[in-house]
Amino acid sequence: MKVKNKTNTLRDTALIKAVKNKTRASKNSGESTLRKAVKNVKEVLEKKQIENRLTKNNLKESFTVKAAKKKWEFKSSRGLIYLGHIPHGFFEEQMKDYFSQFGRVTKVRLVRSSKTGISRGYGYVEFQHPDVAKIAAETMNNYLMCGRLLKATYIPPEKQHIGFFAGKNWTKTKYPKLINRRKITTIRNSIISDDKHKQYKKKNLRNLTKLEEKLKEKGINLKFDSIVSPDEQVKETK
Repeated sequence: MKVKNKTNTLRDTALIKAVKNKTRASKNSGESTLRKAVKNVKEVLEKKQIENRLTKNNLKESFTVKAAKKKWEFKSSRGLIYLGHIPHGFFEEQMKDYFSQFGRVTKVRLVRSSKTGISRGYGYVEFQHPDVAKIAAETMNNYLMCGRLLKATYIPPEKQHIGFFAGKNWTKTKYPKLINRRKITTIRNSIISDDKHKQYKKKNLRNLTKLEEKLKEKGINLKFDSIVSPDEQVKETK
């Protein structure tokens, strides 16, 4: 009988185990390096995405700020006066005629209510030359006019913007509330189609039935017999 050498077998198994461990370690190390590389790439990409988002947001903000600045940027060489405590009856025409004694008036604005068109008691007068506007503001400040102390302050060209003369010049006969009211009346008085008329009748019928239910809950029995549904009315006409 042949006897196997135990020492050789032990060496062989030890070698095999060592090789296996090395291969596993190399695989694990390879996998770990790959994972680390992937993680690093992901982190870099995420950072870049965040940076891009921030730059985009900053660009948007800068564009909006620039647009807002451009909107309100206004270079003027004219002289401007703010008028406060303006008495009733001292309107645009009167303001222009009165302040023309100081020099050439280029623009006049009396701030009016958007609801009623009545004067709100303050406005602006623009002169061709700033020096003239200064003199006018100094002389007209605390000037007694129709029982009111008129307040006049000079606004230099560097502090002027479009907002002083923005919007339409409303009058007592022409103001937004009146225009909207006229639009609504024209819509209401216009000829509507049969479909819209049916919808309108159905809506009214629904409201009346709801009202009947509410009255019933309070112990009042009331029926609107004269109301006929549009479908029934169409059937009757046929």
